Amino acid sequence: MPRPRQRQVIGACILAIATLPATTSAQVDERQLERIVRQIEETSRPRIDPRLSLTERSLVEVGGYAGFAAIFLTDSTNNSRRLYQPEVTLYSRAIIDGGHTFFARARFQYRDFSEGDSFDGRGDRWREPFFERWWYEFDLASLMAGESGIEPRGNVNVRVGRQFVDWGQGLALSEQLYAIRPNFSWERFSLEGLFGQTPDDESIIDFDASRRGYNRDTKRRFYGGLLRYTAADDSQFYGFVLHTEDRNGTSRPRAPIGDVDFEYNATYFGIGADGAFTPQLRYNAEFVYQIGDSRSDPLRSLGNQSKEDIRAWALSARLAYFFRGEHRPFVYFETIAASGDDDRLVTTDTVGGNRPGTNDTAFNSLGFANTGLAFSPALSNILVFRTGGAFFPFPQEGLFRDLQLGVDLILHNKLDADAPIEERTSNSMFLGFETDLILNWRITHDLSFVGRYGIFFPGDAIETTSSTRQFIYAGLTLSF
Repeated sequence: MPRPRQRQVIGACILAIATLPATTSAQVDERQLERIVRQIEETSRPRIDPRLSLTERSLVEVGGYAGFAAIFLTDSTNNSRRLYQPEVTLYSRAIIDGGHTFFARARFQYRDFSEGDSFDGRGDRWREPFFERWWYEFDLASLMAGESGIEPRGNVNVRVGRQFVDWGQGLALSEQLYAIRPNFSWERFSLEGLFGQTPDDESIIDFDASRRGYNRDTKRRFYGGLLRYTAADDSQFYGFVLHTEDRNGTSRPRAPIGDVDFEYNATYFGIGADGAFTPQLRYNAEFVYQIGDSRSDPLRSLGNQSKEDIRAWALSARLAYFFRGEHRPFVYFETIAASGDDDRLVTTDTVGGNRPGTNDTAFNSLGFANTGLAFSPALSNILVFRTGGAFFPFPQEGLFRDLQLGVDLILHNKLDADAPIEERTSNSMFLGFETDLILNWRITHDLSFVGRYGIFFPGDAIETTSSTRQFIYAGLTLSF
């Protein structure tokens, strides 16, 4: 029979796990939306004509968009949730003499939940911060080209401010940071640096959900370097090192078990490639190995947490084929994998985390991988296979010319059958199967509609519920 102290630990362990929230599909969808917005910002920069004067080589652009999104989902407890998200986003960009760019964006988004169904228990509210992006960028090559018309062989580029950072292909880091990002390039080689820190607001959702304030007060610093080579066919190959320093320290956990040391310091070593075998067959891949130190589970440390070594990894690989023709069809296959730890109780958290005296082999980061809509497990102890495609069914039909339809088929597994994920599972590998339907429709030049539907069929490993989970997203956006 357990002694009194053991019974307290067991009881606290049960309470802690019961209060841990699963990562919601909406949170993953927010990260995916941020990646799309970042790509739009970077690819929409206008070309500067070097023959123009300083005044003519400068540009001030002001714009924005208004949108309304509706999200319906069933979570891991078979609870149906509804979320309405009206928003207005305003931005301004100024380009001076081609080489100096200033950007700022304010986003006013209101979240209206079905009664009692807000993800953090705070109910309906405005999402903060309102002033979410601002940065300055200096580009020496653009400045020199604007003044002399000569394209230099190398370049110095620096971006400073609150910005979105995708490091490599995003497995180790894909988040908003206060950051300085210098980039030095010479012919086909470039070296990118990173000095950054997470904003301590609700724009960051930490991977450790056992810490109080994980979704509105996260303090992690990042230091990194990435060396990239671009081949003659524009294929890119790179390697990087990225170190994250945990500044959260000792604080109160969400469960009532006293102060806990949440420190998690990690270094990520990565290699990757992005290119094409033929004009129609493209590939990308990334492998990341993680070392560092985490703190042992306080529930099994009996109040004396120890520092344990991290030895973990993650990878993603994608192959896509783009067919010729007016319907612009493409198909793809992708695999995503991340290591787990079979002596953890929860794969992402400190409370219920690594057992004292053992290596921590669960991969954790502020990175991103598209693991589906309805299930969307964290990038830890998973083995995911995705296949699908998309096409434009009515390329000559006027109003429906820019309507795109697609489908994703996703097979979810645990990489280590004996290791946990974020929610309660058995020692089985098969997590389930998911089908996601995709609709993108640019109705007019300024008006667009996005629709998503996902349905997840739980497998043998899922113990929380055997019911199907569904996710519906519909969003209408008007640009101005």
